[in-house]
Amino acid sequence: MALRMMSIVKKLSKNLEALAEYSTDRLDSFFNRQDYSIIITGLSRSGKSMLFTSLMTLLREQGPSRFDALPLLKKLPKDLFSTFELKPILGEECFPFDESLERLQLGKWPKATEEIYGFELVVTLRPNSFFSKTLNLKDKIVFRFYDYPGEWLTDLPMLDKTYRTWSDSAWSQQLNPPQKQFARVFQDYVDGFDFHQIPTPELIGHYVAAFKYYLESAKKGGISLLQPGAMLIDNQKIDLIHRGFAPLPSRISSDPSHPWTQCFTTHFEDFQTLWLIPLKEAYFSKADKQIILVDLLEGLNHSQDHLNQLKESISNLASNFVYAAEKWYKPKFLSQDEISKVAFVATKMDLLPPSQHNNALALLQELTTGVRAHLKDQEVEFQHFVVSALQATNPGEQNDSLQFLNEDGQTEQWEFDPLPRSIAELQRGEHYPMIECQVPKDVVNRIYHAQGIDRLMNYLLEK
Repeated sequence: MALRMMSIVKKLSKNLEALAEYSTDRLDSFFNRQDYSIIITGLSRSGKSMLFTSLMTLLREQGPSRFDALPLLKKLPKDLFSTFELKPILGEECFPFDESLERLQLGKWPKATEEIYGFELVVTLRPNSFFSKTLNLKDKIVFRFYDYPGEWLTDLPMLDKTYRTWSDSAWSQQLNPPQKQFARVFQDYVDGFDFHQIPTPELIGHYVAAFKYYLESAKKGGISLLQPGAMLIDNQKIDLIHRGFAPLPSRISSDPSHPWTQCFTTHFEDFQTLWLIPLKEAYFSKADKQIILVDLLEGLNHSQDHLNQLKESISNLASNFVYAAEKWYKPKFLSQDEISKVAFVATKMDLLPPSQHNNALALLQELTTGVRAHLKDQEVEFQHFVVSALQATNPGEQNDSLQFLNEDGQTEQWEFDPLPRSIAELQRGEHYPMIECQVPKDVVNRIYHAQGIDRLMNYLLEK
């Protein structure tokens, strides 16, 4: 009996020591709630599909009996959990992971996000663990990750506008850089258009198609603030050509009785009612925490005007989501649709030498000034990160250089000047070079050498 009692005491002491390593506060940060929703948002070409593919690859390998794909992931210690399982989200389109990984292995980058995708990471505690018994912890914790087309993000601010205010704003943007050079064809079309014609479906289709051509050209030119972005991707739920809309000259839009103003106003309101409102209510409210991806390099590669517009686009995101600090005393039903933590992420950092990452971080902080001011008012926590979803380049011979295979399969080495730490440091007319490289042949191994994902996940998974 004494030996048995000593054994029990010894076992209990050992368990208590293990418990102390994590601390009640640290464990509570996971298990005071069972479900967490993390949305990955970002403008078009910000690297969402590649990050999703990398994240799913790494999490798939995570677990007590598998390769430690995220060795720095302190918030999900492997010895505390039994399984890590990736599953589709019920009722949602599952992210095409197998297709994306297959494309990478064939030397092609993943397709751009054109639907709402998601997956669940279901973490299961070790059965009958001391932790679950002593602290009455839940057996499973579910982390839901959502991915959205960047074009849909840019459209949500249109909910707060009338057709006329949107039209005047869109028209004004076309007259200023960087859109001005891409809008000339549409402006010429409008100059020659006869607005005395009654808006028939055929004429509406021609007018909107001319505007869509401008949007497509501007997108190819790296413009980020384009509305309606939904016009740039296939949308089976609403006809944005024959039932679409486009900006009108102010002499037309200022007359609420003009047939073209009336027509586009009706179509604009239909777009809000039939598309934007259901989209926001059904999807963009599903968030506890948010990742905002930013492609600094594309903006730098174009111009200072592109960077300024990127800053404006990021600032507009603040009006699209419900933010509120998560308080320990706030009932869950009051906070389940509020974002309490935001991560600003500069992507594709493998295309810069590590010596320039601090400069990239400083530039990212400037670009997020507007949205951060809003978050501070809401007492929402945020941090900035530099991340690469895979390591597509190799260190060069000099500290500020990189080696890579270009799109023709030839080896190149670039030496980089210091990255601008602010928008003002990139002079008008200047641009910063951007690597265009092949998908590495050992792509899965390159994903395992991704940079910054451990730190990003640790931040998102803690309370």
